[in-house]
Amino acid sequence: MLKINRQNTFGIPKKVRQQGFTLLEVLVAIAVFAMLSLSAYQVMSGVQTSDQQSREHNARLQEIQRAMVMMDNDFRQVVARKTRNQGEKVSDKLLLTGEYLLDSSSHGIMFTRTGWQNPQQMFPRGENVRVGYRIIEDTLERVWFRYPDTVVGSEPLTRQVLAGVTKLSFRFFSNKKWQEAWSEGGALPEGIMVQMTLEDFGEIERVYMLPISALSADDKESS
Repeated sequence: MLKINRQNTFGIPKKVRQQGFTLLEVLVAIAVFAMLSLSAYQVMSGVQTSDQQSREHNARLQEIQRAMVMMDNDFRQVVARKTRNQGEKVSDKLLLTGEYLLDSSSHGIMFTRTGWQNPQQMFPRGENVRVGYRIIEDTLERVWFRYPDTVVGSEPLTRQVLAGVTKLSFRFFSNKKWQEAWSEGGALPEGIMVQMTLEDFGEIERVYMLPISALSADDKESS
């Protein structure tokens, strides 16, 4: 039997079946790809957000730790040294504390500490320094004078220690009990409790036991 191949004038078959994807199949593929892309983006975004929060949390903890180290260095070296403020007569108050002290929006505290390094007496000052802590605009600040006995017009130096602190308060241990205030002259408490309220971590406490023999060399000689 003779097989006839139907071709047109140009030698091309009249019916050629074209193979490919239909429009519906293309739309389904696009929808599936979009859903997979959206899922991958959400997973990636969640990982990045979690990583960012973890970094911020760790950075905040490091800030708190640095603030605690600074306060440790100050409170653990409190010395019972009488001071002269703004050229006035020597005060018997070894530790000043109270609400709005040092223009604090909460409680404030002021005392003298020793151990301020002065290697080979290179600087024209001693090793005692007058320091204090206060809250200004929800920020814990350290206040200090270069010399324990200040003259008229002396302005303190300040340093921002920790942000996000809304409240600062103190308690004092003496005679086997805690007291809410300290007003005794010529004496220091046996311990100081520092209480701070942070915006993100809430209330934290730190207890410092003060050395019993905290007299400076000058006070020992005068006594």
